[in-house]
Amino acid sequence: MNTLLQTIQDTSFADWVRVSEWGYPIVLTLHSLGLALVVGVLFIIDLRIIGIPRSLPLVPMRQLMRLVWLGFTVNLLTGLTLFTADAVKFYHSPTFRFKLLAVVSGVTLAAILNSIVFKAAPDIDSGAARISPAFKGMAILSILVWLAAISLGRYVAYE
Repeated sequence: MNTLLQTIQDTSFADWVRVSEWGYPIVLTLHSLGLALVVGVLFIIDLRIIGIPRSLPLVPMRQLMRLVWLGFTVNLLTGLTLFTADAVKFYHSPTFRFKLLAVVSGVTLAAILNSIVFKAAPDIDSGAARISPAFKGMAILSILVWLAAISLGRYVAYE
């Protein structure tokens, strides 16, 4: 595995990301913008699921999920690009692995909440239904998981 990772890390593309004047800053900026879309939009949706504020309708928020998936796509592509720059280190980093676990957990929670809560959104908005405590708990967990992913991502840079 180390040989494959070293081969990836030794490509001219990985060199461009790692040592060029513009490679790393451009990719990291795009990664940050993707993260802002994912986490920013999900925090708004999660807070609404929790009940902050109740007056904000859920139905139109479903359209915001397109921004979440766009941001996630940007983060996936830029994350893979950043990985190439230091593949051996990242692969062996427990912090990086926990970050990936947090991201997978966050995306899974987003998909579950998207499919279940938004299906009931018209009834919730009209007052005919309430958001269950389980979904509120998932929304709180989503916020915590994304905070962990961000924190671990920042920590990995300094390992």
